[in-house]
Amino acid sequence: MWASRKNSGFTIVELLIVVVVIGVLAAIVIVAYNGITASAQKSATTSELKQWEKLIMLYKARHGSYPMPAANPTTDGGPGASVDDYWCLGTGFPEVSGTAYCYAYGGGAYRVEESRNATLLSLLAENGTPPQNSAKYIYGGVVGPVLRWLSSTDVRLYGIYPPDMDCVGAGLLEGYGNTTRRECYIRLQ
Repeated sequence: MWASRKNSGFTIVELLIVVVVIGVLAAIVIVAYNGITASAQKSATTSELKQWEKLIMLYKARHGSYPMPAANPTTDGGPGASVDDYWCLGTGFPEVSGTAYCYAYGGGAYRVEESRNATLLSLLAENGTPPQNSAKYIYGGVVGPVLRWLSSTDVRLYGIYPPDMDCVGAGLLEGYGNTTRRECYIRLQ
């Protein structure tokens, strides 16, 4: 009697096993995708920093010095008084209350407006095409890339990365880091 009965479907246990296996495979794919995406973002940021480096070094080769962005924030395109050595690199930074900022750490005195980079970008555009509308990565209220002019002999290009970034492993120098971001940089020479 049992031998003549045909099995025409799956049991509930078999269906549950299939669902669990599909779930495990989906979880593996999602984790792998997130890791690949994060790695690609880090590589894109590093590549963009190197593009800026080449453009600035080309400017220096043609003009004998680094482009010195104007210092007056209201008339010449320089940053605010508390961040007199920071300039935005590029365009397309996120907006806060209608104003785009590349470096917005702390209060208003530490904000560098994207619009203040016009003089610097026009100087660099004389020697090539600056990277445009790159992906912006926001970590702890700071966005990059940023040019930091510490002195005529210490000019740095900063990229803003997730806190787990290995700056040295990417061929960059180690900058500031905390639980929200890592700042890696290239020192121009």
